[in-house]
Amino acid sequence: MRLSLLLGSLLLSSGCIVAETRPSHPHRPPPRPPPSRPVAMGYDEAVRRGFDQCRARGYRCELQEAHLTGNDVWKVKFRVDGRGEKGHLHLDYDAYSRNLIKVNDKVKDKGGHWDDDDWDGPGRGKKKGHARRDD
Repeated sequence: MRLSLLLGSLLLSSGCIVAETRPSHPHRPPPRPPPSRPVAMGYDEAVRRGFDQCRARGYRCELQEAHLTGNDVWKVKFRVDGRGEKGHLHLDYDAYSRNLIKVNDKVKDKGGHWDDDDWDGPGRGKKKGHARRDD
């Protein structure tokens, strides 16, 4: 009888022990870090993009200056020469989106005539430096 009592207590005691081998909730991956801010265009990239734009217009380009403004705009300025024309090409790029914002193409042919679509002829400009007789 002792043997059956011993066996019975062993069987009952093993049935009462519950061990959990898995966690009660599934494992969640760690949260993703917030997206990083886009990297601003640097001097070398701004100048390279400017040269590409200048050459696409068929000019030989000489860099005059390039600088970043406080408004995150790269201003890249070239002296241009090509197809019998001379002048300046000023380009503005957004530092983060890298979009070309503004183009100021002041190029004259060797005869002194503007090769710009905005030219309306003599006497149309009202900028500083124009002679009175041009107005």
